[in-house]
Amino acid sequence: MVGFVDFASLKILVIDDQEFVRTIVRKMLGQLGVRSVLEAQDGASGLQEAVREVPDLVICDVQMRPTDGFGFLKLLRSTPGVAHIPVILLTAHTDSATVSRAKDLDIGAFLAKPVLPPALKEKIIRVLNRP
Repeated sequence: MVGFVDFASLKILVIDDQEFVRTIVRKMLGQLGVRSVLEAQDGASGLQEAVREVPDLVICDVQMRPTDGFGFLKLLRSTPGVAHIPVILLTAHTDSATVSRAKDLDIGAFLAKPVLPPALKEKIIRVLNRP
């Protein structure tokens, strides 16, 4: 049984160094009914935004500079007040080393690029209903 998620009440932070990707994800989230979408262009600014806004969920790219998605996750997981925030990693790489590294950092889910709306919705519902 899939749990209920009130998309309209969510605050989601999208972190990606490509403005084009952030725009696409923001539009998809809007189509799902999300009213509050925050953006950051790398892991360091993403952490600052997460601390300031305390979103319900973070959607973060893996490959960014100067702070990549794994660096962001390490920082997030060690920061009081935001360490609990679920994270969906965006990646074109789902090799075993990347998956293993992500599991060690307690990610909620992987979302393969290019992002498709049904997959985005399913991952959000699954991550937010995780025990």
